[in-house]
Amino acid sequence: MKLEYDLIEDAFDDTTHIRTMTEQAMVPGRGWLIRTTIYTAHHITANVVFLPDASTRDKLFDSVVP
Repeated sequence: MKLEYDLIEDAFDDTTHIRTMTEQAMVPGRGWLIRTTIYTAHHITANVVFLPDASTRDKLFDSVVP
């Protein structure tokens, strides 16, 4: 199954040169995946959280990009 991710947050800090990006994807009939990726000069870290579907909303959060 291929999921479509919507961009929730994309931030870059000029001082630390760290970029964070958070995305959401709906898993049909199951819930939501929230993926946060942190990019630094030396590492890439990803965290994925699954939230069971407790409602019938189209999205958990509003997308940054319409």
